[in-house]
Amino acid sequence: MPTELMKALKTAYEAEKEGLRSYLKYAKQTKVATGKNMFIQLALDEIDHMDLIEKFMEKTLAGQPIEHVNIPKGRLSKFMPSTKDLKFAEKSGLGDEEALKVALAHEEKAMKFYTEEAEKATDPKVKDFFQKLAEVEKKHFDIIKAEIDFMSQDGFWFDTQEFTVEEN
Repeated sequence: MPTELMKALKTAYEAEKEGLRSYLKYAKQTKVATGKNMFIQLALDEIDHMDLIEKFMEKTLAGQPIEHVNIPKGRLSKFMPSTKDLKFAEKSGLGDEEALKVALAHEEKAMKFYTEEAEKATDPKVKDFFQKLAEVEKKHFDIIKAEIDFMSQDGFWFDTQEFTVEEN
């Protein structure tokens, strides 16, 4: 049993648990329904990640061969809002934006961690496991960033300019 792998998996599990706690706290504090729902979906994704990591650790500790793990894309991917939906979204308070910024930092850190672990992995199945977790965290990052961009009304949504003030 590779101790570096177990250490990385324990770190990943604890980070997902911390994300779960934070997202549930933000869901409780957020006043806007769409923000509440987003944080709840993020929390549910963290539970899924914890479960996957725990099963991966158990198999590794039992000395079972590492198998390919199917990591779901995440619940939030199914709930990506369209631009027209956002036009009707409620504005949130400053506290909600701060919660999103903390969530964004959490997802960025998780994405970086999983990417680094994938790069270190020598077993292709371990590499794939961490790469897929990094991809899910990247999707979370993009969704949270889009929410922050919308709240700041900078004219961008998912890094795409929604409108221009220039004449054609």
